[in-house]
Amino acid sequence: KNMNAYIAGPEYIGERLRLVRREKGLTQAELGDMSGTNQAVIQKIENGNSLRPRQIMKIAEILEVNPAWLQFGDPWAKRDVPK
Repeated sequence: KNMNAYIAGPEYIGERLRLVRREKGLTQAELGDMSGTNQAVIQKIENGNSLRPRQIMKIAEILEVNPAWLQFGDPWAKRDVPK
């Protein structure tokens, strides 16, 4: 079966990151500072040039999303942070 039929929402890590960052009203620079990195790193992730960022756990914590969802998306993980 074609797994793409099951993908709901943003397909790539960069799209998910951009979506949630904008929902939170943060700039790339602000998110970079808050996660102990910088604007260039956030930009690389959002542009698809960094697919396995080291800061993924901290970024997900700041954005209040499940790090597995941020990394892999639906249907592999839910967006909400596991309780």
